[in-house]
Amino acid sequence: MDFAFLYFVISFSVTKAALSGPLEVNGSEGQSVNITCTYSTFYHHLLKYWCKGKEQSTCTILVKTRGTTTSNADGRISITADDTAGEFTVTMKQLTLSDQGWYWCAITTRFVNLHHPVNLKVIESHRSLLTAQSPGKEIGKNNSKYQIIWRILRWSFLAILVVWGIVTVKM
Repeated sequence: MDFAFLYFVISFSVTKAALSGPLEVNGSEGQSVNITCTYSTFYHHLLKYWCKGKEQSTCTILVKTRGTTTSNADGRISITADDTAGEFTVTMKQLTLSDQGWYWCAITTRFVNLHHPVNLKVIESHRSLLTAQSPGKEIGKNNSKYQIIWRILRWSFLAILVVWGIVTVKM
């Protein structure tokens, strides 16, 4: 088995399992949203950040923390990390229509940054239907059982690949 392919598969399996969150969050203009991203507590000491942009590699970092809580310059966006629980929450206050777009939950690691995309949709204020936090939380709850199953399958697949790689090398 080609080492580069094995490294790619292992890296993909581990990094995708290490950080997760909602795929889409809805908010109303003028209101606030909370987006919670979960991560393996193995990464508790690393820099966590929230950035905006269609591509993770070129997104603009809006707020970051290595501790517990940090806000951006205007105080509208904050990030609060709970390393014991393995999660960080980004709060965006006083949403505007220009806030709509793709964002990334991210953690800086030595080799490969962990990242998870979140699509924020902002509804005009005269069409507000529900509180801004409910839709994002529901999406996260609906996906959580699938995320758990997928994490188990990924780690099982990783174990099989490692054993297969060891057996193949000994032959």
